[in-house]
Amino acid sequence: MLQRTITGVVALAIFLVVLYLLPPVCTVVMFCLLCAVAAHELVNAVGAFKGHPLRWVTCAAAALVPLVTANGNAALAGFTGLVFGYVFLAFVWAIFDNQRVRFEELSYGFFGGLLIPYMLTSVLRIYRSDAELGQYLVLLPFIAAWACDSLAYTVGVFFGKHKLAPAVSPKKTIEGSLGGLLGGAGGVVLMGYILTTLDDVTVQYLPLALVGAAAAVAGQLGDLSMSLIKRNVGIKDYGKLFPGHGGVLDRFDSVLFTAPIFEMILIFTEILKVG
Repeated sequence: MLQRTITGVVALAIFLVVLYLLPPVCTVVMFCLLCAVAAHELVNAVGAFKGHPLRWVTCAAAALVPLVTANGNAALAGFTGLVFGYVFLAFVWAIFDNQRVRFEELSYGFFGGLLIPYMLTSVLRIYRSDAELGQYLVLLPFIAAWACDSLAYTVGVFFGKHKLAPAVSPKKTIEGSLGGLLGGAGGVVLMGYILTTLDDVTVQYLPLALVGAAAAVAGQLGDLSMSLIKRNVGIKDYGKLFPGHGGVLDRFDSVLFTAPIFEMILIFTEILKVG
C-alpha cells in the first residue's frame, strides 16, 4: 500500500508539472511515450508479433497517434492517414512474410497500436480544445475515474454483497459500482464548483452530474475490460512502469474510457463555459 501511494503521488506530481509548468510540446511528448508503452504492453501481454518487426511498427504507430490527432480540424485526416498506413503496411507484411503473422495478431496490433492510443489521447485533445478552459477540463476524466474508484471501493468494503463480474474481478460488487456512479457524478460537480470560484465559468450542474455518472460507468467498464484481457492471457499486470500499480494499461484503464466520454460531451455541449 505504501509503495502504491508513493508511486501515485510521484506520478501525479510529474503529470501536473508536465501539464502546467513545461512547454506544451512536453505534454504531447508525454502522451506519445504513454501510447507507445501501452501498445507494447498490450501486444506483449497477448503474445503478438513475437520476434517480428511489426511489434515495433505497432509501438511507433501508437506514438504517432498523439501527434496526428491533437491538431484540431486536421486530427481526423491525420488519424485516417495513420490508420491506412498501418493497415496497409501490416497486411503487406503479413501477406509476403510466409504466414509468420496471423490475423488475430493484426487485430491485436490495430487495437493496441491505434484504438487504445486514440482513446487515451482524448485527454490531450480535451487539453487543447479550449484556450481558456482546456487546462481545467483536462482534469475531468481523471477526477471522474478516481472519484468513482474511491467511492466504489469504500461502498464495496462496507456494503458490498452482490458480485458484479466475479469471473473477471471477484472483489467488485454491484453496491460498490453504484457507489462509483455517485463518486463520478460528485467528483466532477465539485470540480465544476471549484472552477466557478477560480474563473468566470458558468456550470450546468445537472448535465455535468449526469456526464460524471456516465463517465463512471464507462470507467468501470474500462477497468473490467483491461482485467478481462489479463484474465484471458493469465497475467497479473501489464507492466512495471508504475511500481505497485503495474503498467500504463493498469493505471489508465478507467481513463481510457472516461476521456472519450468527456471529449464527446464537451464538443457538442456547453455544460462548462467561460462567461
